Order: sequence, then structure tokens, then C-alpha cells
Amino acid sequence: MATIAGCGLNLTSVAPGDLDGADRLMARWAEIGCSHVEISARRLDIIVGGQLNMPAVRRVAAMIERHGMAPVLHAPHAINLMDRPRREMHLAVAEASVEFCRITGCASMVVHSGRVQAQEWVVQRAALLAEERDQLRRLGDLAEAADVNLAVENMIASPANAGSVPYGADPFALAAQLAEVDHPRVWACLDFGHAWLSAPTLGFEFVAACEALSPHVWHLHLHDNFGRPPGGTGIGDSGDEVAMGQGDLHAPMFWGSIPWADLLPRTRFRQGTFGMIELNGRYNIHAEGVLQAARNIAAHLDGAPLVNPWKEEA
Repeated sequence: MATIAGCGLNLTSVAPGDLDGADRLMARWAEIGCSHVEISARRLDIIVGGQLNMPAVRRVAAMIERHGMAPVLHAPHAINLMDRPRREMHLAVAEASVEFCRITGCASMVVHSGRVQAQEWVVQRAALLAEERDQLRRLGDLAEAADVNLAVENMIASPANAGSVPYGADPFALAAQLAEVDHPRVWACLDFGHAWLSAPTLGFEFVAACEALSPHVWHLHLHDNFGRPPGGTGIGDSGDEVAMGQGDLHAPMFWGSIPWADLLPRTRFRQGTFGMIELNGRYNIHAEGVLQAARNIAAHLDGAPLVNPWKEEA
């Protein structure tokens, strides 16, 4: 079996609630040859108030069947298993997400690692990590029954959010947490762009950190940036951030400064890992090249030379 089971794009660029737009975008991804598609729960209103919105679920399930790509799910971004006062709310949304996967056949479900305010983290760190492990095991049991694997994603640490601690922004810390969870349905989602942005803020070595997390990984988020936190220029427009190379750009692979050639040979991903591309919608026009870049990365993980498709075009 290949290291990467298949490559595909996400639906994040769809306008909120626009199921017709999601259908058109899925048709486009199928047309260019995506084998997989990442369903963005927060865009499609498939969960409302912690329960499945069945009219939307049925629409999305029909799209999946019609377009023929294997689905994976990014559960709502707001899920935070360390939010003690609202934990049951978060669990309800996570459990509904698992049920969506059961209904639609999603083999992988991304969920964000926990985050708390810095003051709480200093005092309650050990307890918070233990509580998150318990909740992940609980979700893992549900995932077993639904035949889906969970993929806990590394987040972003930014100087702009110094009051918040997203512990999983450090891949070393997330790897340690998942090793303790030790559940056959609870794995990791390695977001390369998040790790590249977090490394200078937290002071970890990027390649070594990704290597440490890689044995736990089941799901990849492929995209690029320049490792520069947002802000400081006095301009908040996203187009200016692209021009300056700041922030979580979700740009095509090889457009930023992630050292792919140094990183990829050090990883130890399991066979059958999903190579999902989290592309900012402003780059959708370049989707065919981005898909080729993902395929080149996948081939390189199995021994082929690493080819930058954009240089070939030049």
C-alpha cells in the first residue's frame, strides 16, 4: 500500500450554507481528478445546535455519491475539549460529527486539539490534558462503531494570541498526548502550515517536531506559507498579507518557504494516510497545479524524486 492513500481538496471556500456552491465545487474537484474531498462542516450547516441537520446531511450525502470522491470530514473548528464550562456542548457537536461520518462513509474526521487561557493552563495543565484524553477516548469508542478514524490537528501559536494556549501547536506536545490516549481510532492530523508558523513562536525545530508527530498521523493538511506571523504592518487586508507573505496563507505547496525537501524524508507516516489539501479559495484557479504538487509529495514519500510542478511550468 502507498504511504498516501489519495489526494484531494477541501470545501472551505464555499460561502456559508451554500450547498449549491458546494455541489459545483465538488464537481470541479472531481473533474480535475481528486480521489478524495474534505467536507468542511462549518460551511455546510450539517450540524445545528449539536444535532445533525438532516436535510443538509442528505444533500451532502447525495453530492458525495454523485461525484464519486471518497469523503473525509473536518469537524467544526470550534470544538474544544478543554472548554470546561461548555464541554457537553462541544462533545455534542463532536458526536454529531462522528455520526455524519457513519452516514456518509467518511473514513477520517479532523478535530482541533484543545486550547485554554494562559492563566488556566499554568494552574491546571495536567488536569486539562487528562480530561482531554478521556474525551478523546470516549469519541474514539464512538468512532470505532462508526468505522472512522479521528485525526487531532496541531493548531497555531501566534504572538497575537499570547493570552491563549493551544498546546497542540507544538507537534512534540501533541505526539505525547496522543501516545497517552493510546486508542486505535485516535490519530493525528499534521497541518504543515500550522507547524511552520508555530515553530518560531514556540521555539521548536520544525523538521524534528513534524518527525516526532508523524508516526501518529493519519491525515495531512497540505498547504504553504512563509512562517511569518500576521500583523505588525498596520494593514489587515488579506491581499496585503499575501503580498507580505504573512500569516496562515493556505497557499499552494512550494509557493511558501516550508522546506519540503528536508522535511519529507524524515517523516514516518503510516501507509494509507490521507493527503488532503487545505487551499485558500483565492488560489482555486490554481487547483490543478496544487493537486499535482500533492501527488508529487505523495510519490516522493514512496521514493520518487521531489518535483516542484510550478518550476516545471516556468
